[in-house]
Amino acid sequence: MIASLAALSFGLSAMTMAEPAVIRAARVIQCEAGDDKRPAVVTGVTMTPDGKTIAAATDDHRVTMWDVATAEQKDHFDGHGDWVRSVVLSQDGNICASGGCDRAIRVWDVHQHHDVFEVPACDNTVASVCFHPNSHQLALVGFSNSLKIINTSTGQISQELVCPGSDMRTVAFSPDGARMAVAGRNGKIRVWNVNNGTQERDIDTDGRRIRTLGFSPDGARIAAAGNSQSVRMIDIASGETVFSLSTRPSMTFALLFLENNRLATGGTDNRIWIWDLETRQAVTQLVGHTGTVASLACDRSGATLVSGSYDTTVRIWNLTAGSAPATASRGALDSAR
Repeated sequence: MIASLAALSFGLSAMTMAEPAVIRAARVIQCEAGDDKRPAVVTGVTMTPDGKTIAAATDDHRVTMWDVATAEQKDHFDGHGDWVRSVVLSQDGNICASGGCDRAIRVWDVHQHHDVFEVPACDNTVASVCFHPNSHQLALVGFSNSLKIINTSTGQISQELVCPGSDMRTVAFSPDGARMAVAGRNGKIRVWNVNNGTQERDIDTDGRRIRTLGFSPDGARIAAAGNSQSVRMIDIASGETVFSLSTRPSMTFALLFLENNRLATGGTDNRIWIWDLETRQAVTQLVGHTGTVASLACDRSGATLVSGSYDTTVRIWNLTAGSAPATASRGALDSAR
């Protein structure tokens, strides 16, 4: 009987300690600057909900778009005067917005290839831009204490709110558009009601820089991560941390929910981890990047993931295919020359 119990205990332990499955990228896009072909560092990626188009923000002052199925370049947008830090596509894929170190927000019509408008008078570097789910509002934060909401029809700033610190790194809307949240250097999260602009609550963490936020699909929780080497899962109603996921020794630069109970994270260990939030275990690791994973995006189904990295690549991952060899594509702007 003792032997049987010991065997059962060993079996449960082995199940708990099972190694995460390994997936390699389906496609690798090498990003290169348009003028001198030097490698271009990627700090932002976005994907249309239908999973057909991705865009990347890079340190060569431009935004580049690719076809997901072929990894062929579709377009590029010039106009920024410095490093582009963040990029986002609207839900319908018609509008692309970006912000960066030149303190400007630029918004493009994807199909007509022209500026819709530019907002040049930001206080400081723009660190994060995010579309409201209705695509009519664009939120932005940066290295200041200001959250700005821009009307995407007029380009005018419709609202300006005070953030809980002077160095904000991330802004996110809830899936239903009812709430928005920001966080940054001091580790404090501020949540607002979008409809009336009132502050709902401040959520304290451990005081370390938060680099990324994400609402769960049901809007009930928000995940926050950054320099603390863990991901906090926070209940929106109470503001309490429900549990934490350890990412040691890695800091987390990007996260997103794939489903209510499935989360993707990426950071300084050059890997992407897929977490089962019911068991609170990492179940899959995506390997291949050789630099910090700075940004993540996925399609509506959560089956296709795209990542951008300091290693100057954008990688496309099929999360349903298992381990597969990667195919490479040049990211040089050959079509523009």
